[in-house]
Amino acid sequence: MKISGKLVGGVIAAVVAVALVIAVTNGGNGAPDVTFPDASGSTIAPGDSLPESTAPGEYQPARIKGAPLAPMQDGVDDEAIGALVPVVEGFSFDGSAVSLDIAASGRKTMLVFLAHWCPHCNNEIPRILEWADTVGVPEGLRIVGVATGSRDDQPNWPPSKWLDDMGWKWETVADTGSGDIMAAYGGTSFPTMVFVNGDGTVSNRVSGELGVEALAGIVKTFMDGGISA
Repeated sequence: MKISGKLVGGVIAAVVAVALVIAVTNGGNGAPDVTFPDASGSTIAPGDSLPESTAPGEYQPARIKGAPLAPMQDGVDDEAIGALVPVVEGFSFDGSAVSLDIAASGRKTMLVFLAHWCPHCNNEIPRILEWADTVGVPEGLRIVGVATGSRDDQPNWPPSKWLDDMGWKWETVADTGSGDIMAAYGGTSFPTMVFVNGDGTVSNRVSGELGVEALAGIVKTFMDGGISA
């Protein structure tokens, strides 16, 4: 099963139409700030200092700086491998600020994009938790969940309660109402995981249900400095 930089074969992921509406130039960290509103229209003007907190909500505004990653595609090599990820400044459900300036942090990071209504996400979260409990999270690895694709007319709303009920125990960023953070990372289906090196470059992107053994192998390879083949 070819995993590196591809949609996981044999798994029917919940495919979403991700609108790539991120109007940034292809200039890496030199690209201008673009600030996206939450579903209520709340926004923060580019250039303004981000507050340390904002109002609690199931959607949150986000500031994205840098070129978006290429959309993930099945059956082709992932051109995003080695690319610099955008810098994202967002907020959790409770309104506290969460920074995804991964290059500045220097920490290897595993981003998990999840939708509350997605059956594959509901299957995969218990496996991620089992992996963490049995194999163990490697020292120095940062795990961040991104709650995206949220819809109040779908099962398991609201996503904040859903993640609590599922036992998610890591940081969480609430995406905008338009899913702009996921679009910036090139996600096209749920769940999607993006593994980012400490220098802010993409090591690997995978989508679909993995299971404990496959996830353990991917994370080990990532922490050892390679990508899964």
